[in-house]
Amino acid sequence: MSWHSLFSLAGALVGSLVAIRCARYLVKDERVYPFAIAVVLGGILSARLAHVADNWSVHYLSDPMLILAFWNGGMATMGAPIGASVAGLLAARALRLPVGFMFDISVVGIALGEAIGRIGDLISGEHHAVACGGLPWCVSYVNPATLGQLGPVHPIGLYDGLLMAGIFVVLYAYWRRVRGQPPESRVYWAYLLLFGTGRYLQSFVRDEPLILWGIQEGQLLGLVYALAGAAMLIALRRRSAVRRASVHP
Repeated sequence: MSWHSLFSLAGALVGSLVAIRCARYLVKDERVYPFAIAVVLGGILSARLAHVADNWSVHYLSDPMLILAFWNGGMATMGAPIGASVAGLLAARALRLPVGFMFDISVVGIALGEAIGRIGDLISGEHHAVACGGLPWCVSYVNPATLGQLGPVHPIGLYDGLLMAGIFVVLYAYWRRVRGQPPESRVYWAYLLLFGTGRYLQSFVRDEPLILWGIQEGQLLGLVYALAGAAMLIALRRRSAVRRASVHP
């Protein structure tokens, strides 16, 4: 296994345990376990597909069977929210779980899991970055077993890990503040807003293929997530204000 896969697995386990612990606030039975498994598997599948799409001509066009070798690394976390959300929605409905609440606790665990997973990226130099001149934290990957550039380059794994750790702290505090209060799913949309904005800005120091309108896949998805998160938070806030006005005219 690659360092990327090893720490991705560790992140998935730790993140799932944290999300399950949060879920016990409302869901006391064992339905949280198949829900957590569905979210993790959905996220992994869509992250893999996003990576393949981003690197199709470079790695997979000549040998499509490499798509199945996910244990060797190669996942684009920008694609993970799509599959995790779809799988989570289907699982929550099938298991008769409160959808908004389950989405809220899921992204708390996902943020922590992604922060842990980036440790593997930092070790192996999984992601290429632009040149980093004069900054004391620039890195060079000189070990031939790593996948990174010789550098010095920006430590993208470190940037992303710090970003996700910060998002986890913010989301957990926000969830503890709003849990049990309608409307649900505010934490989920806040995750998309923070994650999308952070990754969009971070992409300016990433060295990745340009796919559309001169921007990277991560920047495009980041914009979509951020705009969706902001729009839904505004809509939920207005809905909540209307509800309070109807109760206390």
